[in-house]
Amino acid sequence: MKKYTLAVFFLLPWLVLAGWVVSLSCIRANGTEVTVAIMGYDPRDLLSGRYIAYQIDWKKTNCAQFPHNQCPSEKEFCTDARWGRQCRFYVPETFANDLDKLFRRRSDQLRFEVVYSYTPRKTPIAKKLLINGTPWQTYLMENPQ
Repeated sequence: MKKYTLAVFFLLPWLVLAGWVVSLSCIRANGTEVTVAIMGYDPRDLLSGRYIAYQIDWKKTNCAQFPHNQCPSEKEFCTDARWGRQCRFYVPETFANDLDKLFRRRSDQLRFEVVYSYTPRKTPIAKKLLINGTPWQTYLMENPQ
């Protein structure tokens, strides 16, 4: 009996993790893809090489892609931070320096967007970071710094 109890304690965390991953995958796959404009980059977070911190620019986002042609409330997207709502997009550390240079430019020629998997009343999941409408990896390859 002790042997089975020990096995349950070792397997339970893995089963919970697997269930969580499956549920997130289902939400991501079944959600509607929406593209939102982003602003307010925080280069200190980018330099850590783990994520890009940003805020959604609802004024530049096309609300027609959401149900009833209305943008959702800001509380549905992202988390609370000291300075307002904060969103994160995780990137590999090897590309952090190149992305940091792009974000610091903040020119009108560069448009940054994030594609989310959106399901009403569920937390949206960030899928892709776009620079001028192309995935960030492609943009960096085509426009070396």
